[in-house]
Amino acid sequence: MKQFILIAAFAVMLSWTAARAHKGHEHATGAVRERMELMTDMGKRLLAISKRLRANKELDRIAADARAIKDASGKLTSKFPPGSTQFPTAAKPVVWQQWEDFTEKVKKLQMEAEKLSTTSPLDGDALRKQFRAVAYACDGCHKTYRTPKETR
Repeated sequence: MKQFILIAAFAVMLSWTAARAHKGHEHATGAVRERMELMTDMGKRLLAISKRLRANKELDRIAADARAIKDASGKLTSKFPPGSTQFPTAAKPVVWQQWEDFTEKVKKLQMEAEKLSTTSPLDGDALRKQFRAVAYACDGCHKTYRTPKETR
């Protein structure tokens, strides 16, 4: 039950984040827009996975979304060129000040998404556990490198 509550809470957070993130895209340009769109796509895929896990249905479709998250995360660092701090970015300047840590966190996300993509769809508990690892990888980076929504 505790796992279900955590997954449900994360899904609600992702829905709200994806909706708000998309709203700001109309003013973004260049690398900022590209990374916002990439992050939004990853958020939508995480939400789809969360919904499948909550419903305990279509678990065989999780692998494709997890692979897409892994592939998208492989493009992330290229979407943060130096100086791409124009409005409406949520990226903090610390991204470029702590570049090595940032890239390590991106690699962690890639690794966890890859593990999720290879987790058996017949093992719901293992999928949920690995989904949490992916979610924590996202959150770990966001805590340090993204401006909180309430301060934007």
